[in-house]
Amino acid sequence: MSVPSILAEILAARRKRLAAGELAPRGTASLPSDGARFLAALRAGGPRVIAEVKHRSPSAGAMLPGGSSGLSGAGDDLLPAIRSVAKAYRRAGAAAISVVTEPDFFGGDLAWLPEVKRVSGLPVLMKDFVVDEVQLDLALSLGADAVLLIVAALTDDALVRLHLSARARGLAVIVEAHDEEEVRRALAAGAEVVGLNARDLRTFAVDLGRVAAMGSLLPPSVVRVAESGIHRPEDVSRLTASGFDAFLVGESLLRSGDPARALRALRGEGTTEVKVCGVTREEDLAAAEELGADWVGLNFSTRSLRRVDLAHGRALREASRFAKGVVAVVAGNRVPEAEAIVDAVRPDALQWHDDLAAREGLRVPVPVWQAVRVGRDLLEEAASWSADVLLLDAAHATLAGGTGLAWDWSLLEHFPAKEKTFVAGGLSPENVARAIAACAPAGVDVASGVESAPGIKDGAKLAAFLAAVRSEKGRIGG
Repeated sequence: MSVPSILAEILAARRKRLAAGELAPRGTASLPSDGARFLAALRAGGPRVIAEVKHRSPSAGAMLPGGSSGLSGAGDDLLPAIRSVAKAYRRAGAAAISVVTEPDFFGGDLAWLPEVKRVSGLPVLMKDFVVDEVQLDLALSLGADAVLLIVAALTDDALVRLHLSARARGLAVIVEAHDEEEVRRALAAGAEVVGLNARDLRTFAVDLGRVAAMGSLLPPSVVRVAESGIHRPEDVSRLTASGFDAFLVGESLLRSGDPARALRALRGEGTTEVKVCGVTREEDLAAAEELGADWVGLNFSTRSLRRVDLAHGRALREASRFAKGVVAVVAGNRVPEAEAIVDAVRPDALQWHDDLAAREGLRVPVPVWQAVRVGRDLLEEAASWSADVLLLDAAHATLAGGTGLAWDWSLLEHFPAKEKTFVAGGLSPENVARAIAACAPAGVDVASGVESAPGIKDGAKLAAFLAAVRSEKGRIGG
């Protein structure tokens, strides 16, 4: 069996760590392995993406900023970025997450795997170079739901033995093949899931056409996973037409700068972000996050029917799991009050609904979203306002924010700050797609349009709203 030189080097490094006892099991996983759940995720409807977390690769270089490599927590400085990416994948509909744990060539860390599983709630693949049963026990101890076996790295006997051992432990297995002969060997070993890798391990060249052709060699009972070189929705469509069930994608998502947006685009969905505002109950917070909302708004204005106090706001903030961030909304609150709210609740952003001049002296350690009252504030001036996000809402004679009134979205046709603009006011499941098509905002903000009463979200309306946003591809670049 001829092994490509780069693979031989990686395998030698893994065997060295194995001999040193560094790949021994690490106690009992806090989240147990569930191979059946991983397999079910790959067989569910729609484009199934196994989204990958990795620091770097020999062919593509670094993908996550900074950080050291190694085991035993040496990659702790990358954990914040990895948590953020894992949550982004969850919001954007990933079926599962692949965590590259090999340290010497890929800069991985075994400690990342249980953390990714914890923060995402998704099935997790330990993507490593498995050569011994000890590594299967290690995968179990980390809570991995699946492991990767690379045909090119193993003899036939080792491939059969490790595949049987992994399945006996309840782990799902992706058997990776690079050519027709390796496909034959994978099937002979009893593979239920075959990953067809488009990258040539000797030249690093990528050929999706070759992968599409190899897919025809697999029987219908085998789950087909396409790996490497998948960058565009057209790639997914082409391979789906060739019979592929799932797609393992990492580099294009990680290099995008916005993994959630990139994953949604890859899956053929609209990429407009969604903020669900006026959340007052944990069950509504959980529903919004499960459906893929990017932001959750907590209203601290004494004028609002959806007001929460500091204690309740803190509890909701702590209960948030998958959102990109929690936004504290203030209207009619003075600067010292707003600063106290940020200090007590620790939101990810502060949304200011009063005049820009009233913000004078505001000092908070989070991004500021500035509300713009369309019909009263001049859009030409608002485009240059100092704010991380501009939230465009309808003007009202007495209300400072959350008017629930729609406005003429076509006014934004030539607005120069659309990339940092969220649209609010009168949005509902019935009209949000039209709003996105009309003005292509960065995001949309909804409250009353998905409620049965002020502060009480309606699950069916909320689901319909998110579905309408994801079906609308009017967003620039979406």
